[in-house]
Amino acid sequence: MRLGIKTDDQFLVKLNEKNEQIQDVFTEKIKKLAEKYLIDVMLQDGSVKKQETFDAQKIEPLFKNIEIGLEGWTLRGISSTNNEGLRRNFIKLDKIVENCQISLHLSLQYHVLLFYQPNYEVMKKQKELSDFMDETKKHEEELTKKSDKIILKKLKEAGYKDLDPESLFEIFYSEDKIREKIMDEIKTETSGNLDDINQHKNKLLKNLDDLLLEIYQIEPILIDETRLVSGEEGCVCNIDIEEIKNNQKTGSFDSNNITDNVKEKIQTVINQVFSAVQNAN
Repeated sequence: MRLGIKTDDQFLVKLNEKNEQIQDVFTEKIKKLAEKYLIDVMLQDGSVKKQETFDAQKIEPLFKNIEIGLEGWTLRGISSTNNEGLRRNFIKLDKIVENCQISLHLSLQYHVLLFYQPNYEVMKKQKELSDFMDETKKHEEELTKKSDKIILKKLKEAGYKDLDPESLFEIFYSEDKIREKIMDEIKTETSGNLDDINQHKNKLLKNLDDLLLEIYQIEPILIDETRLVSGEEGCVCNIDIEEIKNNQKTGSFDSNNITDNVKEKIQTVINQVFSAVQNAN
């Protein structure tokens, strides 16, 4: 059961109040972490402009400091995901309290934009790549023609002599064994040239990639996991509590099943979360 859900249970009402305080403190931490500053970036055309960003390198140290404050908790992971310019950093921990498990999930989701560093090398490498692509285009066309000739030649050698080129290519694409054998021979006869071209092209592309600059954008507000999954920017701070029966998590929690002693221990653990978040830098 997730804390924050409306309830008439007085024990859970108290936990919800503390949970709200934890969320408020965490959100303030994220607002401070996500303070924007301006940085120079270069566009594709070589022009330079100012762009707002924040220091995403501060996220993991914040999570680690929170973890340090949660002594006795089990860390389930500090990690990040990156999906088409949307990045998520998160930490998950849990703690067993008698016959209950308390889980904490903190997450931060933001967009990543790519620009070039304001460096003359960018324009230089772009021109070098453009010139190379122009030079190799004709060479690649020649290699393609050479490959076609090899296909026709090998098919005729295999006994397909009295067919027009179109029929020969139909055989080539429909007969797997023949195609594999011919492709191996094509690779042997042309690989030196193609390998050199691809190797140099990849080197130039890597040189440009090394000059890329990541810019981070976030709206530092508290969101729920539904909005997180849908790709919204923001932060998540969730605490779940559930009973354990027969060594299995039940997914539910009923305070009527819990002794006063266990309730006291749970409150202590929730207070520990508040202190860990509040004291983290």
